[in-house]
Amino acid sequence: MSVNYSLDAATASGLLLFHKKIKEYTFPAFAIFIILFRLKGSLWKLIWREMLGWTVLIVFLYMVYVNLLKGSEYEPYYKLLIDMTKDVPTDGTLTFLLSYMTYNSLTRWQDTFKCLAWPENVAFLYKQYCNKKAMTEHEAKCLNRSVARYLTVFYILLFRDVSSDVRDLFPTFKDLVQPGILTADEVNLLKSSRLNANSPHYWVPIDWIVVLIRSRYKSGRHAKDSIMTEVQYKTFITEINKLRGRTGDVLSYDWVPLPLALFQSLTIFVYSTLIVNCFQMQGRIITSGKSGFSELFVESMSTLPFSMLYLSFQRISQVIINPFGQDDDDFEVQYLIDRHIKVLNEILCSDDNETISTSESGKR
Repeated sequence: MSVNYSLDAATASGLLLFHKKIKEYTFPAFAIFIILFRLKGSLWKLIWREMLGWTVLIVFLYMVYVNLLKGSEYEPYYKLLIDMTKDVPTDGTLTFLLSYMTYNSLTRWQDTFKCLAWPENVAFLYKQYCNKKAMTEHEAKCLNRSVARYLTVFYILLFRDVSSDVRDLFPTFKDLVQPGILTADEVNLLKSSRLNANSPHYWVPIDWIVVLIRSRYKSGRHAKDSIMTEVQYKTFITEINKLRGRTGDVLSYDWVPLPLALFQSLTIFVYSTLIVNCFQMQGRIITSGKSGFSELFVESMSTLPFSMLYLSFQRISQVIINPFGQDDDDFEVQYLIDRHIKVLNEILCSDDNETISTSESGKR
């Protein structure tokens, strides 16, 4: 799940703050510094490998020049290479490309999360509209449990298509039988579909819910025995279609990522720029006529902020381009599944001894 630091950054002004409720003092001015040096999901964790390689390259080029090339017959060729990279204009173009890529990646990341609609609306509508007088108490409990199970299966099948973690948790449809999420007959029904085995099946449980409600919906003179009135039925079907439509857009973002050429261009351009900057730095050291690690350190510090900026924006865009992986800021879909199961159990199966669960829930 995305690293949450909102509470730490809630108050960022003032040196000392007294909380009346808990009767304690806090130091909000130092909270920002604490956030800056957090490791999980941090800038440092993202770019430390690239920065280490950049530092090693700078020292290597300097040592090669001082110990091998300086004063030798190859020194003019090395200086010629330095002169060729001296006037290479990279900063403006790279800044534009990084801004464009990062903006599009962040927009997709936010839009994808907005597509993860939660099942409460459907569950509450069903609980509110369901006419329990139209069926026996046992039938009502079975129907409640079936709706809760099918909504759970809907999310699991959706996340199986975009998340490797959920795919590992439920490699096949049969793995949904043991925790009681699906029955063996329902698994066979999924397999008997004319859809290809690799095609999305996430919408099938939604169809099952509609069939269940439709089989108990009656109009006309038999309306008193109907599970819902006509208006309620239309409202419920509209809401469940909205749920399927919004969450279905998650697959659209997964199927159509940002153009591969754009991703490749950014990566190549950033690394190329950092390498060119290393040679440009060597040129400034040679031109200054000074030598020693003190001069190398000064030049490195003058270039470090921009190098970190380029690398950080590149790595951020790479991390959030697919939010269903295992990065610190990716969506924790296993948590979402467990959360939906608990909520659906509470809304629809609170009066029932039998509730749905997953093996992951049992571990927690």
